[in-house]
Amino acid sequence: MTAKLYDKLKHYAKNGRYPFCMPGHKMGRGIQEKDVFSLDITEIEGFDNIHNPKGIIKEAQNDCASIFGAKKTFFALNGSTGALQAAVMAVCAPNDKIIMARNCHRSVYGAVILTGAIPCYVMPEIIDGTDIIGGVTPKNIENSIKNNKTAKAVVITSPTAEGIVSDIASIADIAHKNNMVLIVDEAHGAHFNFSNSFPDSALSMGADIVVQSAHKTLPSPTQTAMLHIGSNIVDAERIREVLSVIETSSPSYIFMAMLDKCRDYIYKNGNTVYKNFTDIIKKERERILGLNNISIIDESFIGKYGIKNIDISKITVVSKNINCMDVTSILRNKYNMEMEMSSMGHMVAITTISDDISAIKLLFDALVDIDKNIETNNKCLILPKYIYPKTAINIREAFFMPPNEENYWNCNNKISAEFIIPYPPGIPIICPGEVITSDMLKYIRFLYDNGIEITGVKYQNLEKLRVLS
Repeated sequence: MTAKLYDKLKHYAKNGRYPFCMPGHKMGRGIQEKDVFSLDITEIEGFDNIHNPKGIIKEAQNDCASIFGAKKTFFALNGSTGALQAAVMAVCAPNDKIIMARNCHRSVYGAVILTGAIPCYVMPEIIDGTDIIGGVTPKNIENSIKNNKTAKAVVITSPTAEGIVSDIASIADIAHKNNMVLIVDEAHGAHFNFSNSFPDSALSMGADIVVQSAHKTLPSPTQTAMLHIGSNIVDAERIREVLSVIETSSPSYIFMAMLDKCRDYIYKNGNTVYKNFTDIIKKERERILGLNNISIIDESFIGKYGIKNIDISKITVVSKNINCMDVTSILRNKYNMEMEMSSMGHMVAITTISDDISAIKLLFDALVDIDKNIETNNKCLILPKYIYPKTAINIREAFFMPPNEENYWNCNNKISAEFIIPYPPGIPIICPGEVITSDMLKYIRFLYDNGIEITGVKYQNLEKLRVLS
């Protein structure tokens, strides 16, 4: 018997494949820490306690709050998943309504199950001719509030995994006028505060609670995240209490140390490294303009589909006649590059300050080369249209009900007992308690047959689904 996972990771690290994906340190190209096990301690004398910080951890969190523009910052060591769950649990009680965008990450759905809050969904825009979800409009938020005036909070994702930013300032104003807390899942935007070339951060736009994954776009290891408080209407002590309930009592000092070191690196070097980084990204993005088969989400989309701004560090490739999963495969097998995610209609590469400048140039060289040489057959790519589900039973109630198993194609008009989630990015097509229609069955099967992994389901081959009726 061997250490199979360890051995495979060591082999992968040596094969030279370049990561245009998380984590943001790009396999150690950012902040390097070779003797990491020497940092792995417990709550010994002089090293504080994250669940009741009074010393060095409190100071480190305060330092983060300072450079990220927060009134208070908590290290979140279960990633943005734990931080988002803490945010919702701190604001909502059982049966409280919460207005949430239907493209929220699965962790927010987990939060409403944990709290017993009742989700009131707001549908984001869909970009025409693509399979990309756009922004959430202030008008749609306002309409939802009119129908749910007792809701305690609004929660949206901005930026999305594709780098699409909603109008946070307007949404914050609407939420506050109705005495609601605005929670923003800014997991993909931890870098926003460090360059004028990026969109304004949600904290600067009036959000009350902002969750960021340091590991997605900053030089910090997987699972490191932060929960920021942006206003006085949030009870910081309640946040601390909830974090102490849902997070481990044996926190990783490695994670906390790397968050602290990441913050220190950006504080000391941010102006220079972000200037160099954004200069090269802007220059390389221009090379995609005018290609025959592929394009990228760029500034021309601003003002449409609920999009207030875009994150230029996300290279979101779109095509109307090429399956972008094929593009991802070519990049992996021919150019030895790993992308963050792909679907039929688009593909995302994450770039950060830890990237080698030469590698960024090679990525765009590869895209130009693929555009010129890939076979298209002059056919328009047929993309499935997203179908919004209908709720029949509250998600928490459905989650705890005993399920039945039905053959996949017999599930028309049945109520789902499980999440059905294409991954990445982890946004549920169907949640427990929602009605499965024949069109949804065709849509999900289409994704599966075209290589999209479906998670949340018991039967990975979609032979059966778990349903309630």
